Parts: sequence; structure tokens; C-alpha cells
Amino acid sequence: MFGKTQRGVSERSTKPSKPLIPKWLGMLVLILVVLSGAVALMLWKPWGPVQAKNEVTSTHYQEETNKDYRFYELLPQQQVTPIPQQAVPETQVRSQPVIVEAPAPTQPTVNEDGEDVATPAAAQPSYILQVRSFPDPDSADARRAEIILNGLSADVVKTTENGKTWYRVISGPYTTQNAAVIAQQTLQHSGIDSIVVKR
Repeated sequence: MFGKTQRGVSERSTKPSKPLIPKWLGMLVLILVVLSGAVALMLWKPWGPVQAKNEVTSTHYQEETNKDYRFYELLPQQQVTPIPQQAVPETQVRSQPVIVEAPAPTQPTVNEDGEDVATPAAAQPSYILQVRSFPDPDSADARRAEIILNGLSADVVKTTENGKTWYRVISGPYTTQNAAVIAQQTLQHSGIDSIVVKR
């Protein structure tokens, strides 16, 4: 009984079973997986700095834009062609400018009785442009800057009328009426109204 095997029970073999994959083939696959992972990391470089998407790294593009500054040489060589008189529309009505006369400054003189008598000072008239009066100095200074940008001189004069302080913007003085009218037209082209005042 002891030496016989029972029916239905198979004898176990004592030989080791053969593995499905040989050891050398498994080792080769493992080495290939590690190498491909290392190559993928070298190509991807997740530890490197991130480049901006709109940054251009092409040297061809940079060379083209650096050579694009020719206008510095071309601009001074250009000639400005004036508009012919026939091209100017005739709808512009040239009206005679209104000139306001300021009161003449007086110089005190003494008559025979020793009293001061005011007589008008005889001097060559000068002309100014009175642009506008403002209740605050910042607005007056802003308008003064606009006049200066048009190539004319401008000043802000502080005056007090009826207990209220005004900041008057003036341009000039001009020696002739024609010079004052030309300055007035220059300001009108920029949308700044003014009055010619004769002093």
C-alpha cells in the first residue's frame, strides 16, 4: 500500500519546469525599455527653461528686421511738395479779423498848478492774442502748452475782476497787425479761437 500510487492521483515530477521566457531575453527587453525612457527624457528635457511661444529664434527673421531701419536715412532725403493753389477749395471765406483796442496806458504828468494830469503815452502799438480766461491755473497752463506746440509764444496772466481770480492766456506780443493775424490763423487751424488786441 505504501509503495503503490492510488488511482486518479498523478505522480508529481521533481524536475523543475521550464520558464516561458528565457532570462537573457527578459534582461534584453528591460535594458531596451530603460534606454528608450532615457532617450525620451533627453529629447523632452523637462528640467530645461520654458521658451515663450511668440519668441522667434530664427536668425533669418532677426536679420530681416534689423535691416528694416532704412527710413532713418531715407526720411531726411525726402522732399515735401506743397499743395498747388488750384487744389485748395474756394469755400474758405477770408473775413477781416476783428481787432479790439485796449485802453492806452497813461503816464502821469504835472501841470502848472502841481497837480498830476494823466496823458496817453505815445508809443508804437503792439498786438497780442487773447486766447481765453480760465478760473483755474491748470486749465490755463494746458491751453498755454497747446499754443506753444503750435510754435507760438504764450503766457498766463493772473487778473482779478469783481473779486474773482482769472488766469488769462495770451500769445505775443507781435509788432505788426499782420503778424498777429497770421498767428491767429495758425491757432484757428488747430481749433483754438483768439482775439487780436491792440495795445
